[in-house]
Amino acid sequence: MPDYSNSRKVNESSALNRIIRGTVIIVVSLALAIVSVSFAVHHMRLQFEEEFKSISDRKITDISNVVGMTIHGDEIIADPVNATTKYTSVFNLMLANMSDDDFSDESYALFLYSGGQISPMILSNEEDPNNFVVAKKDISEWLSSDNAVYKADGENYESVLVPISDSSGRCVAVFEYKCTFDKLSKMGDELEHRVLIAVCIAVAAGVILFGVQTVAVKVLSKPRKGETKL
Repeated sequence: MPDYSNSRKVNESSALNRIIRGTVIIVVSLALAIVSVSFAVHHMRLQFEEEFKSISDRKITDISNVVGMTIHGDEIIADPVNATTKYTSVFNLMLANMSDDDFSDESYALFLYSGGQISPMILSNEEDPNNFVVAKKDISEWLSSDNAVYKADGENYESVLVPISDSSGRCVAVFEYKCTFDKLSKMGDELEHRVLIAVCIAVAAGVILFGVQTVAVKVLSKPRKGETKL
């Protein structure tokens, strides 16, 4: 007499193994899809940010060099008040087309340097002077014997500091042009998040459709009442 009990156990074990294998495959596929797409998007984001910051670096360096040649240190020493009025108007004309894109914010400031101390003369958009790099750095970090241009950068900003000298070569002021990339970083985070959500939804939809298809095939393949399964 056939042992139907053992046969049933074998079939149940085989079905359980298939379910486990299918579950493992689905989980691994989901993880690989998410990791692969996330890596690709993150890599493209880094390339875009690097290229954008490279363009911004050239721009603010060129602007700072032009401004440095425009400002005369002797005028600042002779009459700081009139110099402030004059160069405020000059900057309003020269820097009127500051970046208004969705990826960065640009600002500038002119600081008077005297007796080892700096004090703000001109601030764009009523910016807090403490937001500028020159207010946070030691004088010795940005001021050299030849009054060379100093560059500072961080995770989300880049600044160019231009020492302004008088006719004797003594530094009397410093101009800073700063570009921050908080908007660029925020946009990249949002893009990666949206892509990740889209991938998860797509994979989940595929899993659901696969499950529905599997169930539908089994239901449709069952013999109807009165029919004999071949």
